[in-house]
Amino acid sequence: MSPTVALITGFVLALIAAAGWVGWIWKVRLARLCAAEGLAILSGMRWRELSNLVTEALASSGFERETGEQQAARGTAGEVHIYRDGRPWILICRQGVSHVVTRAAVEDFARSLRNVNAAGGVLVTPGRVEPDARTVAPNIELLDGDELWKLVGPLLPGSVHGEVTDRARARALRASGAALSICVVAGLALGFALSRVVSSDDDVQAAPIAAAKPSRAAAHPAATTTATSVAPMSEDEERESIVHEISVLPGVDKALWSTRSTLQVFLNDPNVADDTALCSVMKRYELLRASRLQIQSPAGSARPVRFMQCAVY
Repeated sequence: MSPTVALITGFVLALIAAAGWVGWIWKVRLARLCAAEGLAILSGMRWRELSNLVTEALASSGFERETGEQQAARGTAGEVHIYRDGRPWILICRQGVSHVVTRAAVEDFARSLRNVNAAGGVLVTPGRVEPDARTVAPNIELLDGDELWKLVGPLLPGSVHGEVTDRARARALRASGAALSICVVAGLALGFALSRVVSSDDDVQAAPIAAAKPSRAAAHPAATTTATSVAPMSEDEERESIVHEISVLPGVDKALWSTRSTLQVFLNDPNVADDTALCSVMKRYELLRASRLQIQSPAGSARPVRFMQCAVY
């Protein structure tokens, strides 16, 4: 994979991720945004306006609005009473999308219901109700958030729904732009990272090849150096080197020059001494390579003295 292909791959993955993200925004999140904008409008209403909407929406559940005569009979206008099966219920609206109905608040509401001999109560809020608050009393209905919007939203005029939709779409567009930007940046970063990995792999693969060439080239100077280091040796230096090298060969006891052209080699084990090894030493020395070798068997051996020559002049 080339760096260019890596960048293209990262960009394609970014587009795929962006398409999925934007699709989720418009298919799923848009409905939530509409609900959030609708709840913001409900939160801005006066509590009496909201209570009227809730009372109208609860008609499908068997609740009836309090009549003027009923309100005059109980003698207070500070509460909203609704009736089911002729029995009074109290409706309370808690404004604010950030409002949280706690268990303690519901317990206080339950006590007030008992004080006025109400059959039950309905508490609504554009905010939210804590889960444990729903278990306080079975005769208290709690409506919050999306549930409240689904209940009263259909009763709002079309102009309000148009405003809600426009606000939600504007938020969805902003969220889509942010999603696209994030995905593109992440895709380019991924593509750049992939290209770096590819480049690193190419460097690793090329390194042994580059290293191998100098090593092979270096072998020739080494050989040249060896050759030039032997060539300048004098004849006496070659004699000393030959004596030293042959003396340490297996089966050889010692070696010495009996004459200037004859090297006497004393064996301590003729079965181990190797003529090839002797000649390999002699042939490396240009001045004395053709010297005669006198092979001397150990004292008491039945083998006679023999002569050999590893090279000719």
